[in-house]
Amino acid sequence: MFKISNKNIDLIGDIHGHHTQLIKLLQKLGYTTDGSIIAHPQDRKLAFVGDFINRGPYSEKVLELVKSLCEQGQATAVLGNHEFRLIQNAVSGKPVPNEFAPFLQWLRSLPLFLELDSLRIVHAAWHFSSIALLKENVVSDDSFIKETLIKKSPYSKATQHILSGIKVNIPKDLVLFDRFGIRRSKGRLKWWMNLKEKPFSECFFSPMTPVVPDRFPGEIELFELEPYPEHEKPVFIGHYCLPPNIPKVSGQVVCIDGCVTCDHTLWGYQYNGERIPNVSKLIETS
Repeated sequence: MFKISNKNIDLIGDIHGHHTQLIKLLQKLGYTTDGSIIAHPQDRKLAFVGDFINRGPYSEKVLELVKSLCEQGQATAVLGNHEFRLIQNAVSGKPVPNEFAPFLQWLRSLPLFLELDSLRIVHAAWHFSSIALLKENVVSDDSFIKETLIKKSPYSKATQHILSGIKVNIPKDLVLFDRFGIRRSKGRLKWWMNLKEKPFSECFFSPMTPVVPDRFPGEIELFELEPYPEHEKPVFIGHYCLPPNIPKVSGQVVCIDGCVTCDHTLWGYQYNGERIPNVSKLIETS
């Protein structure tokens, strides 16, 4: 089994079916990948922040590899919003792609978040009240999954917070585009910060265009934010599809999702027990 006391952990960002990039990153991190067992010569372990599937060409191969690593005790993983939606569809009776069906039982054994000795792992946001609410629930429980499907239920809101982040409505008269040129009605917030009296241009993660320095989200819009104090453990996340120029380390928060589908780069972080994350520990495929 994965030892939760292990402080030599290599964290891997959103893979989204890009098996080739995953192998490249593992090799760059020093893992042997030419046999049936993938391992590190210094007995380092792996941790995945979720979103193994969709978008890329080899989701099934990624699932096979991550599942195998977890079962061998070489890795641990949390669910991403893509896997959680797959589970919700299965429980609600919606069609599940044939290639994913054999992995459903294993996916439902994974946690929504992990608290290890010296770090935390969650897909999108370590939202304290949501974490507290979800602590006693497991994804293998159909009744819990059904609760998350009820619109505006506490469990629906909590899973959305930690798997999709905290969002704010963009005023209808404000036309903002994401990095792909898509107009957005909501923006993902820098959930770990106190954003009171901050303009929209400083609130979003990742940024939108055009820059809006003189419009502000209202206090009610920011009500659900729970800033992440600097004395807390480092927390590792994915989800945000960050462009190359956006810093991936912000205080105690490390986002290792560099949008592998668009930028063809998979990101990781070599963690060695440090209390304060360091950008020098970020590793990327080229």
